[in-house]
Amino acid sequence: IAEDGDLFGTTVQIAARICDKAATDGTYVSPVVKDLAAGSGVKFENKGAFEMKGLPEPVTLYAAT
Repeated sequence: IAEDGDLFGTTVQIAARICDKAATDGTYVSPVVKDLAAGSGVKFENKGAFEMKGLPEPVTLYAAT
């Protein structure tokens, strides 16, 4: 949902929660982003499964390296 230049909704909330799991200078991504980057040359390191508020099951996150 876009309103007055701001974005709202589940996708934005999940993205913020993923960002919170990474180190200050790191980038974590979801499996969907990892899959979309296939063939791009970006390498990913599995960082394990993380509980995410509002999601029923842990989400495996990957660090872009």
